[in-house]
Amino acid sequence: VVAVLGGGDTGMDCVRTAIRHGVFEVSCVYRRDESAMPGSRREVKNARDEGVLFRFNAQPLEILGDAEGVRGVRVVRTAASAGRRGEVRAVDGAEAVIEADVVILAFGFRPSPPAWLAAHGIALHPDGKVALADPQRFRTSHPKVWAGGDMVRGADLVVTAVYEGREAGDAIAASLRAGLTLAATAASAAA
Repeated sequence: VVAVLGGGDTGMDCVRTAIRHGVFEVSCVYRRDESAMPGSRREVKNARDEGVLFRFNAQPLEILGDAEGVRGVRVVRTAASAGRRGEVRAVDGAEAVIEADVVILAFGFRPSPPAWLAAHGIALHPDGKVALADPQRFRTSHPKVWAGGDMVRGADLVVTAVYEGREAGDAIAASLRAGLTLAATAASAAA
């Protein structure tokens, strides 16, 4: 039994992949109602047609388990908040456990940069995204570290991340070629 937490397109990819791998039961757990889901309507329909269960208005609170493995997700039922559009509030006394052997996290738009970035002097924007010293070549403030995709721009399309990864790879290769050229020039000058 698989529980996928999140209702965006990544969540839809996860639930549909699990179904196609023969998982007995797959649930999509989403904290708002269906009309607020960020996933495309077509993907949601396809997931439903393939047998995915949707659990709307269920905010994950805790993944349950022990050294033996996961056993479920503790959730609380939510309702629309009277505040800003899209906000939800927990309904008092409305907690439940969704049983699962596997829990997949497929949500979150806030960057969570690893500590080693700062430890190596890689500059970050105040919101946690990686700052590029050379955006044309995807180079960070560290001369040997490049970055692209969600770490730089925030949540975006996979195709954007792939493109930027390819461009960063080309920039890395160019940097290595330049380094080899300098080394060869220095070696011939010394000879």
